Amino acid sequence: MIQSASAAPLHRRLKGWRIAGWSAAAALLALPAIAMQFTQEVDWTAGDFAAAGIILLITGLAAEGGLRLARSWRHLLSFALATFAAFFTVWSNLAVGIIGSEDAAINLGFFAVLAIGIVAAALFRFRARAMSVITGVTGVSQLALGMAALRMIPGHDVEWGVLALFAVLWLASSLAFRLDARDAA
Repeated sequence: MIQSASAAPLHRRLKGWRIAGWSAAAALLALPAIAMQFTQEVDWTAGDFAAAGIILLITGLAAEGGLRLARSWRHLLSFALATFAAFFTVWSNLAVGIIGSEDAAINLGFFAVLAIGIVAAALFRFRARAMSVITGVTGVSQLALGMAALRMIPGHDVEWGVLALFAVLWLASSLAFRLDARDAA
């Protein structure tokens, strides 16, 4: 039986984009190595490359998983927004820290929020209705960490623009999951 292109699963219909995504991840990992040839400002160690490679691999695998789980374009968008928000939360937190420096203990809270969200998502089998709540709580929790830092750790710089961007991404993902769950019902 021949399947029409529009009836094929999303992960099959987006094969070219998947290849482009993995290629972009490899290029992103190569950029610091190239930059190190031209400037002393970029000085990555083998550990930096390993950490970046692991983060990009996990992000790519999460994107692949979301692509395979997605039932619709909106569902795919929901997963994409959540994956993007998680990636940039980890990347920025490791690079410079969201609150203060990357060594500030409060920044561990951002990793904890992500870990709890991932475990909860897996427990609820990544269902749209549960993902709506999980991604919404993640966005609000990240903002709450910023507010807690102001009260508990005076003198630390809170990157409100970054926190606001992350909250918008998480809440947009939450809304898209909610709409997808409503449409599926």
